[in-house]
Amino acid sequence: MPSLMRHFHRMDIPEFLRRYEESLKRADFSNRKATELAGVKEDSTRNPRRKGTSPDILSVIKLAKVLDVSPFYFLEPLGITPELLEHRPARGEPGEFVQHPEELGWLRLYRSIDKAKRPMVAAMVRGAIDSDAA
Repeated sequence: MPSLMRHFHRMDIPEFLRRYEESLKRADFSNRKATELAGVKEDSTRNPRRKGTSPDILSVIKLAKVLDVSPFYFLEPLGITPELLEHRPARGEPGEFVQHPEELGWLRLYRSIDKAKRPMVAAMVRGAIDSDAA
């Protein structure tokens, strides 16, 4: 469990608000204009200011889009990081996710090969890898 715990960060509402205010200034938007353009309620940002509560995550993402910043710029102080959302299965568990775009190409190529020919193709690839290592 300790490896999982490193992905959880404590929530820092003041830092979220600082980043949000900085982004509003950079975009030259009022809170009302940003929330209106994002299609979210003004309470999405008022409640964290007034009550210290965490804003709605979907609203935060929409506001980030309107303010042209990465959603994680706002989400990270709220304890949500790419690492937290990323699923890294242990030892090829079923449903393993593609980790790099080029892996998807390899997967599609593999699936396009006739099942009877897959062992031969795998042997050719292994042979190419082994010859590069030598």
